[in-house]
Amino acid sequence: MLDRRRQWTLACPVKFEGVGLHSGTKVRMTVRPAPDNAGIHFQRTDRPGSPLIPALAEYVVETTLSTTLGIGDVKVGTIEHLMAALWAMGICNAVVEVDAAELPVMDGSSLPYVDGFLAAGRVEQRAMRRIIALDDKIEVQRGDRSVIYQPGTGSGPEVTCVVDYRHPHAGPQLFEGTLDERCFINEIAAARTFCLYSEVEAMRAAGLVKGGTLDNAVVIADEGPLTPLRFDNECVRHKVLDLVGDLALTGFEWVGSIVAAKAGHPLHVALALELRRRVRTGLKPEITSHAVHAS
Repeated sequence: MLDRRRQWTLACPVKFEGVGLHSGTKVRMTVRPAPDNAGIHFQRTDRPGSPLIPALAEYVVETTLSTTLGIGDVKVGTIEHLMAALWAMGICNAVVEVDAAELPVMDGSSLPYVDGFLAAGRVEQRAMRRIIALDDKIEVQRGDRSVIYQPGTGSGPEVTCVVDYRHPHAGPQLFEGTLDERCFINEIAAARTFCLYSEVEAMRAAGLVKGGTLDNAVVIADEGPLTPLRFDNECVRHKVLDLVGDLALTGFEWVGSIVAAKAGHPLHVALALELRRRVRTGLKPEITSHAVHAS
């Protein structure tokens, strides 16, 4: 595994093609290397001037069933699966060129992105990565849904995630683990986006999941999943994937423990915003360190 104290980028561009999960639009996307301290940016190559959108929580404009970034009328949606793969693989500097308003859903997981990045190779850069370990607890709660950050007991990020869709085939599920590269590749990356069959009609009526098929999503009917599961608890594993992708919008490496209970994109992004707020108020802008504590 790579040295996560350093910044990394790709050794060469990686191309992906597919359809947008919600838009149904055909999409071409290229993830290109970027220099030290550049961060992650999305570039809409189909718009005049090919505008850039930073992959930071402040630019989130929508969190209904996916995470969308935007500046003015320029948007890019369903970015969480790609962001999860970039974060887990240690790639913190890249430009994501995309010719549509939504990323390709691929097979509904992060695995195609991980495979593409591994095939391309990664390059260690000179700059040190910003790693943040806050000294206090942060909790975001809405009803019975919550996501909590607290100081960790180990050297890496840890996660506990609980979901319960009150369905015979999507009841209580639990995932606990340390979010290192090995764990993500083996236990998280292949988990696919999912929904209950009873929700499909309402989502389509709302103009969503136009590109959804049984090849890129798990649909859970009363009699069970309509396609074989990759994990017995694939739902909660995909929620961890979404959580990782949304927290990647902090723009830094975080050390600590996350406990998520029935959470989703709105709470994930709210926590990412609060983590960024704490860092901004606790650090001088020019400081970049491989180990920074803020309170």
